[in-house]
Amino acid sequence: MHVNGRWINMPGLQHGRQYDLSVELLPEYRRLFREHGIPIWEKGGAAESARRIVMVSTHGYWGDPPPAGVPDTGGQTYYVLEVSKAWARQGRQVVIVARHFSPYPRVEQYADNLWLVRVRAGGDGFVRKEDIYPLAPQMAEGVVAVADLFGADAVMGHYADGMVCALEAAEQLEIPLVVIPHSLGINKVLSLGLDPDDPAVWFDKQYNFRIREDFELAALRGADFEIANTLQEPHILKEYYGAEFPHAVMPAGAGTPFFDIAADPCRKTLNEHGLAPQRYLLYFGRFSEAKNVPGVARLYGEARRIAPELMKEVRLVLVGGSPDNHLPEEAGVEEQLSCALSEYGLSTAEVVRLPSQPWPVLATLAHHSLCYVGMQFVEPFGMGVAESMAAGAPVMISGNAGITRWMEDGVNALVVDPGDPHSAAQRLIDALAVPGTLERIAAGGNHLARDTFRWDAIGRRQADILDELCSRGAGSRGRAYHRTTFTWRGDPPRVEPHHTRTARILLPYVCDKVEDMRPANMRAVVVLAGESGAGKTEVAEYLRYLLRSRGMRGVTVSGDAFFRLGPEANHRARLDAYAQGELDAYLGPEEVDIERLDAVLKQATNRAVDEIFVPSDCRRLASRCYPQVPLSLRGADVVLVDLTYGMALKNVVLKVFLETDYRARIATVKARNLERDPDQDFAFVEKVLEIEHGIIEGMKEVADLVLTETREGRPNGTASGVG
Repeated sequence: MHVNGRWINMPGLQHGRQYDLSVELLPEYRRLFREHGIPIWEKGGAAESARRIVMVSTHGYWGDPPPAGVPDTGGQTYYVLEVSKAWARQGRQVVIVARHFSPYPRVEQYADNLWLVRVRAGGDGFVRKEDIYPLAPQMAEGVVAVADLFGADAVMGHYADGMVCALEAAEQLEIPLVVIPHSLGINKVLSLGLDPDDPAVWFDKQYNFRIREDFELAALRGADFEIANTLQEPHILKEYYGAEFPHAVMPAGAGTPFFDIAADPCRKTLNEHGLAPQRYLLYFGRFSEAKNVPGVARLYGEARRIAPELMKEVRLVLVGGSPDNHLPEEAGVEEQLSCALSEYGLSTAEVVRLPSQPWPVLATLAHHSLCYVGMQFVEPFGMGVAESMAAGAPVMISGNAGITRWMEDGVNALVVDPGDPHSAAQRLIDALAVPGTLERIAAGGNHLARDTFRWDAIGRRQADILDELCSRGAGSRGRAYHRTTFTWRGDPPRVEPHHTRTARILLPYVCDKVEDMRPANMRAVVVLAGESGAGKTEVAEYLRYLLRSRGMRGVTVSGDAFFRLGPEANHRARLDAYAQGELDAYLGPEEVDIERLDAVLKQATNRAVDEIFVPSDCRRLASRCYPQVPLSLRGADVVLVDLTYGMALKNVVLKVFLETDYRARIATVKARNLERDPDQDFAFVEKVLEIEHGIIEGMKEVADLVLTETREGRPNGTASGVG
């Protein structure tokens, strides 16, 4: 099918037979494959084992080894690379898919049978992982093309962005999907001491927790299997979301250079930096708020105060960050670090700063260190700790690090409170005061690392899972839960203070309806109607999170997705009607498949129904339409529908009308529309709003609750009534 000249279903081509892709993608990636010697396979049906695997890890920097201390390039990147290498050593073929940005090449080969392919999305600049989610549809297009040409038997997705892209590929190619979250958004919310029942947390623009959560849950629901890196992860999914998924818990591993360093200690590296063996504490990794590098400096300063003689000539080595040109995430950390150094009178004589270093150098530094120190506030795993143990160093690590689930305090590590540097320093001094203590801890840590954190063993366990999924024919369509998320659809709501006020006014009315429906084992279905730009979508989305403060869960259904034509096609139809002077006849509830939406809502009302299917679309892919997309209702108490003509719906228990007049906010409407399309005819837009205003004003009388322009709640006595 051809839409707007951009994307097609390609039945005549060798690849891409079963799905839609942008027309230029397959030729582009076929050329890249041929130029770089990546095999092109034509699959002949379901595979019995995973001989060709696509790994999807879209954010961050890449290399072999990946650069240390740069944004979004920590343990996850090492993890993906090392598991992929382990598979390649087994004779499997692997392609890692990441996002392309300058100045890096589109394709790199890291080993026999192992390639990195960078897909284009969102320009040539670096994009931090918290902001990469809107690029997911375009990145996923590249993943599908790569996986198809490669003849992938299975796909594995990493973190929220990579998991969703992998799910799209698994859906379209009908192959098994395994996901590894690495870190859950809810876990970070809790670790930062934030209140998960406060909607403001989820709408925070620094972390974009709301979008991350949507993508995580969609991918977990659509996956055949989850690999959790910590024991905590499955428990928090069950506790907070009431969700359980097929899973196994596997820790991450340490790179080969760290295990091999004992055979060739290479003291020359120490001499280059003026360091002496066992006379320095070490930290290496990212310089982000979560890593609490200033806490490492405070621990060092406290140790010098507690035992100045014992710490005499012991230095602190900090590896990572950008000492001479701070990245945005590092600026605040550097300021805090500077304050900590000043507080303890520390200078470059005591504290050595090194930029990011390659693995062999890090392995040497760890092997000869007195102790590796990590004081992380948030650390899903703790790759630097595993690597230091593999290199034979004793480690002191924050109790917040996921790796501590495999550790025994005092046996193979010193586990400390990152918020109490004085007590942590005392633990270090106590260990130093008893000869042989740190050596014993180092030996225990090295034994743990060799038994648990070697990549070949981890790779074998994960490959066994993929093989088993292939052998039983896992992988089917009908699991693309991500396609209903606002971010995938391409028009995410921008919640402003007036939207939050409206949602708070609505909350008690909605909660009352939930309680009214509960005895009959029914869900409350609530519709928000009103003019375009009245804030229906924003209010519904904020209300979804506000309900959590009452112990309730909400799900949003986009009424716009039920328009009979997709966004671009409907816009063109309106323009044609406008040109012919027939816009009045075209506009109205007839544009929407009200009957279908009502039928879906009738299903959703029944609490025994855990899933419904709804239409959706993706504006970033030329308004590509998806006729049947699953939407999970598991655990939901409320279904929130936003639709201009929502008063026409029947299967709802609360009809809310947001009263506005487009003429009073015409400047805002114009700015929003011109931002989307600077070349549009705004006279046409004004005409649409004028006609729409007249239609829906006549529908207002059937509302149960009218919220005025000043957002005062006014129960409508002529309707079925509220309260």
